[in-house]
Amino acid sequence: MKFAVITDIHLGREAEFKGVVQKMSRYSLLFLNDFVQKMNTNFKPEFVVNLGDAINDASPEEDIKNLNIVLSEMKKLSCPFYNLAGNHEQRCLKKEELQTILALDYLYYSFDVGDNHFIALFSEDYEKVTPTISPKQIEWLKQDLAKTNKPTVVFIHHLLSDQDLTGNIWFEGKPHRSLISNREEVRVILEDSKKVVAVFCGHNHWNRMDIHNGIPYFTIQSLVENFKNAGIPSESYALVNLNKTDISVEVVGNDSVGYIHKNNKNI
Repeated sequence: MKFAVITDIHLGREAEFKGVVQKMSRYSLLFLNDFVQKMNTNFKPEFVVNLGDAINDASPEEDIKNLNIVLSEMKKLSCPFYNLAGNHEQRCLKKEELQTILALDYLYYSFDVGDNHFIALFSEDYEKVTPTISPKQIEWLKQDLAKTNKPTVVFIHHLLSDQDLTGNIWFEGKPHRSLISNREEVRVILEDSKKVVAVFCGHNHWNRMDIHNGIPYFTIQSLVENFKNAGIPSESYALVNLNKTDISVEVVGNDSVGYIHKNNKNI
């Protein structure tokens, strides 16, 4: 089966970071529209996942407007799509507001497509200290994994891996703003289930694959990152193929890369 992942669309006002416009949000809608067209006509995935940070936060009113614009574009997809909340959605909007806008009972949930199970987790970052997975969600995750016998893929905005942040313009020296505080606890749950074959996250604005005890953790580049500070937007998103022997991830755009991970689980 195949699906697509897009993340860190960052629709909203541009601002400089370390003297440079790093999130080239002037391209957000243009690239999102192009992404939707290519999904509908070329790749034709079973579904699409938006990993969060669809907006640049500004105010409740502006954030709601921009988030609804992104959702309106996503609704043009010919396939189902699923949304996660990132840290920028949490700056000005309450959980209840996000649940209403995203049409979700909870900001974490799961779904099945064919022979596979998929989990969307919510990395809570309202205190802007360190993102975390709440105790209530931890218990839900255990129960959800116990209920399925299908190979499982997990989606989340912040990182569950112990990623080396050296050279990352956003988070080098600031792991507490990138890595989920109780990530080791969550990884143990995923590993003990013997069902999880991959994890996808965004947030860090680069491409990486980290492996913990046989599970690949893919970090996907932002749609609009100023690639290498060269004034070139990344225009990146991921095309994923999952089968019984491996998972392949092709990140397309100006910051392109490919990964193939052989599954060591009976899928």
